[in-house]
Amino acid sequence: MKQITEEPLKVIGYVRVSTDKQEIGPEVQVERLQAEATLKGWTLDIRRENAASAKSLANRPVLAEALADLKAGRADALAVAKLDRLSRNVADFAAMLETASRQRWALVSLDLGIDTSSTTGAFTAQITAAVAEMERKRIGERTREGMAKIKATEGKHMGRSSELPTETRELIHALKAEGKSLRGIAQALTEREVPTANGGKWYASTVKAVLESATSKTLHGN
Repeated sequence: MKQITEEPLKVIGYVRVSTDKQEIGPEVQVERLQAEATLKGWTLDIRRENAASAKSLANRPVLAEALADLKAGRADALAVAKLDRLSRNVADFAAMLETASRQRWALVSLDLGIDTSSTTGAFTAQITAAVAEMERKRIGERTREGMAKIKATEGKHMGRSSELPTETRELIHALKAEGKSLRGIAQALTEREVPTANGGKWYASTVKAVLESATSKTLHGN
């Protein structure tokens, strides 16, 4: 890979706009990437992907073009302001890390301080992705276990928000505290593949019911 002492790194700054548009916005992403470029002396090329999901790398033409430029040596690194702007799928992320290493370009995630141009940075990236995937699976397993227990003892599936696992309810409240809308929370839960109480799809109304249930319990001292 090109050394920083030779000439400025050519860095593609990938900016992804969420379908819910409630997470870190494109303007903030661009500002953070530009600040880092100024600090490190990068030659920055911003690429913006509109309303694309991070569940997989498929159907993301802007990212595909960026990866093609990296492979051809027209850029030295791919940078994102936040790792989930690139991928929430550990398998896709791990594959991209392997590709970056094989093709000799770097992957940079500003929020986690990841820079795979170093051995330590590459290792940190692998661990970060694995931990995120493990957390998602743990929430899903606890939900399925709770549903199975109620079905066995009461002969019915979980159907009320109060029967959701504590981890899921805490996650919903945490997302709300971050300023996400009901629709944004539903989208985030869907992308993380967090099961609903009855195994259906997350909607804004479902999230609202969970939040209102918690409020009702607090008011009544339960």
